[in-house]
Amino acid sequence: MIGAGTMGNGIAHTAAAAGLSVILVDVSEEFVQRGMSTISANLQRGVDKGRTSAAQKQEILGRIRTTTEMEDVGSADIAIEAIVENL
Repeated sequence: MIGAGTMGNGIAHTAAAAGLSVILVDVSEEFVQRGMSTISANLQRGVDKGRTSAAQKQEILGRIRTTTEMEDVGSADIAIEAIVENL
């Protein structure tokens, strides 16, 4: 998943929840961590509402690897881009 913003972290969350291994990449560690924090908070809301367990939350988070290096996604089967578009 290229881009850890609103759309990117949402797609990464959905893919990981579906059982896929995800690499979440963005231009800075700050953006990547912000995306992961959003995913974690969204999963926690599911735990709090009884829709998922704490163990499932950890399993989903465990399927997401983060990086700031595009080279790290070179072996991916599919790449989805959701970056800021400044035209």
